[in-house]
Amino acid sequence: RRMQGCRFVFGPFVLNAETGTLLRKKIPIPVGYRALLLLEALVERPGEVLSKSELINAAWPGTAVEEGNLSVQIASLRKLLGPAPDGEDWIATVP
Repeated sequence: RRMQGCRFVFGPFVLNAETGTLLRKKIPIPVGYRALLLLEALVERPGEVLSKSELINAAWPGTAVEEGNLSVQIASLRKLLGPAPDGEDWIATVP
């Protein structure tokens, strides 16, 4: 859910898209630029299914990239975020 400006809170995390920072329980978590853009796209639309093209456009606007790049960044985010309180991933893949 959006807090104010470009800040999003989900579970123990606070994503500040404006400053490019991700905090877990107020502790900064290092995250790459593309992964941060993907995470912002996902938290802006919680519960919605975003297409591969929407995610690629969010992280690589105006650039032709292979889907493998998206897979690598999503895997990186999953590892970084760890499991949600219910034991599931924070980011679900919908076939």
